[in-house]
Amino acid sequence: MAEFLKVLGAVLPVFLIALLGFQLRRMDWLTKAADDSLLKVSVNVLLPCLAFSNISNNPELLKPENVLLPPVVGFFSIGLGMAAGWLVRKFATGSTDASGRTFAISIGVFNFGFVPIPLVGSLFGENAVGVLFVFNVGTLLAMWSLGVMLLHGDLRTAMRKAINVPVVTVVLALVVNATGLPAYIPGLANDTIEMLGLCGIPMSILLIGAMMKDHFAECDFRSSFRVCWVSVALRLGLLPLAMIALAKWLPCSTELKQVLLVAAAMPSAIFPLLIARLYGGNPVVATQVAIVTTLVSLGTIPLWLRAGAAFIGLDFE
Repeated sequence: MAEFLKVLGAVLPVFLIALLGFQLRRMDWLTKAADDSLLKVSVNVLLPCLAFSNISNNPELLKPENVLLPPVVGFFSIGLGMAAGWLVRKFATGSTDASGRTFAISIGVFNFGFVPIPLVGSLFGENAVGVLFVFNVGTLLAMWSLGVMLLHGDLRTAMRKAINVPVVTVVLALVVNATGLPAYIPGLANDTIEMLGLCGIPMSILLIGAMMKDHFAECDFRSSFRVCWVSVALRLGLLPLAMIALAKWLPCSTELKQVLLVAAAMPSAIFPLLIARLYGGNPVVATQVAIVTTLVSLGTIPLWLRAGAAFIGLDFE
């Protein structure tokens, strides 16, 4: 029970911040006009700073198994989810066109950044957070390559989107870490980068809550009941089982197992909504999947983390 309460205590602040973002939008304190600029600052400045501070002086990331394998596993995790969604897209949405393809992408792209970063940090420590950022190189590549290909079929556009500030920052931080350059970076610069990074998570989670408020009214959950329950069954049921089994039997580092466990428990992300808007998908389907899996995950995340840790043989800090 003590471990379950520890997990619940790590999960609840994330959802409370998202709920605050939802309420701030209702009060018109966090306006839609601010979303684009805040999202750009968060994704292109604050989160890269957080990644750099967790990677650039991380001894665990001097081990090849923590650098080479995590991006491959991250890419595979997204691809596995998209394949599962693709197989049942017609059953879930009654369509194989834009709605069905959006459903497949939404099932595949779990929340791999804003929610798991604080969870991994609080449950397993900074070394595991560094591995999570390397893991996310693969998830980002999969989201922008496989996701855009499913909707748009344009490989060149997909690959251009896959090379972005977070990915470049992770690669740069790995080079800095491997070459011993952190010893030559002034303490003032490190402190500044760390302070900026600490702003990234609460800012991003507030934005998630606000954006969910925007699209909540668009979702008629009663008429799309099948989309909702199939989403929950796949994203919060079958896929966690597969990813936890992978973490159990994959010959990899403890840190990667920890990252896989947290990733397995995550709901669908909000990013497929952006991809659907940009490349001719169905934003309403993406919103429905993100909202319903996020709400249900408040109950399932602690259960999966506790049961998965016991099955894999992991201990919380």
